[in-house]
Amino acid sequence: MKKNLSILELQRSIWPEQLKTALGNNLISAFIHGDCLMEGFNAMENPWTISFILQDNSSKNLEVLQKLLPMAKKENIQFLYFFTVKEIQSSEDVYPLEFLHIANRNHAIAGQPPLPGYTPDKENLRLECERELRGSLIHLRQAFIYLKEERNPLGFFERANKIMLPVMYGVYFLLHGTYPECHQQVFDKFPALQPPSSSRDEKLFLERVNNYINTVTEIVNLVDTMETK
Repeated sequence: MKKNLSILELQRSIWPEQLKTALGNNLISAFIHGDCLMEGFNAMENPWTISFILQDNSSKNLEVLQKLLPMAKKENIQFLYFFTVKEIQSSEDVYPLEFLHIANRNHAIAGQPPLPGYTPDKENLRLECERELRGSLIHLRQAFIYLKEERNPLGFFERANKIMLPVMYGVYFLLHGTYPECHQQVFDKFPALQPPSSSRDEKLFLERVNNYINTVTEIVNLVDTMETK
């Protein structure tokens, strides 16, 4: 079996029918989402993530997917989350950022598109973004201390943005009421978050790292004082 290297290949593969057959009437939506729909995704190195909205997500009803796991692994597919409509509705105050991403960056493989017309409560989204940003600041300061031990100092920005960008999509939505089309829209709003080009100038590099951390601190304060009512 070969790896599916594009959404089109996955859509034309046996997977849509496999999932429909396995889940039957229990299936509402099977959809690709997450990092695999973000720019820079490489299907040779990372799996396609498929999540589900089901009528019933009890363990008994999920057993049918266990039989598909060996084939999924060979074809670079990972089954990720299993929601019900009721669970989504009762969790909107806890995971508005995650649902915002799913609603705006998905591709249905089988069944209906997930979360059509979903708009998060802005105060709940603000609170989750603030929590995530404050946690990121803790890790950024720790990473700064160990910079001189890094073989690839530019990795600081790569690792930082892997954590920061999903949250910044939520911050961008809070500021503009629209979901960013790409990372560059976030970078245009907050230029200090854009990874710099390679440089041997240690002083300049440290200045950029400091600017990055200071900018995240400013964003935290911005989100903390943001009016959403």
